[in-house]
Amino acid sequence: MKTSIKRCSVLLLTMLLLVMSIAVPLYKASAAITYNNTVSADLGCTVNSSGRLSAAMVVLGYAGTTKKIQVELYIEKRFLLVFWSRVDIGCPNNIWTDSKTGYSYSNTFDFDLPSTGTYRTTVTYTVSGTGGTDDVITKTDTVTY
Repeated sequence: MKTSIKRCSVLLLTMLLLVMSIAVPLYKASAAITYNNTVSADLGCTVNSSGRLSAAMVVLGYAGTTKKIQVELYIEKRFLLVFWSRVDIGCPNNIWTDSKTGYSYSNTFDFDLPSTGTYRTTVTYTVSGTGGTDDVITKTDTVTY
């Protein structure tokens, strides 16, 4: 009798831990990130068969609230499976920068990759406006050529 109670208790405790380990992260993941001056920000990268990488950047702010959008982009190449090395893209510090006054931003950065491999593009948007402190949003996308 005592053995069956112990087994049942252990089983219930295990089930509770399992449910909590799934439910809590799902709840946290579904929590919406809110920004002061930004509705949405995205980055999408593609590479063609010739090795031309295209990074499409889109930011949408609030009309009448968002005043300026600044963009910084850099590209890294993976080596030894775990390390990343900054790619020379011909800009100071190998960081391409752009900015626009207004509440929306859409641009594409094109670059001819020097060799085959896995590349990671990182873009940081700084969105300023009257909605509060600046939103600093970092997006990353990885492509293989």
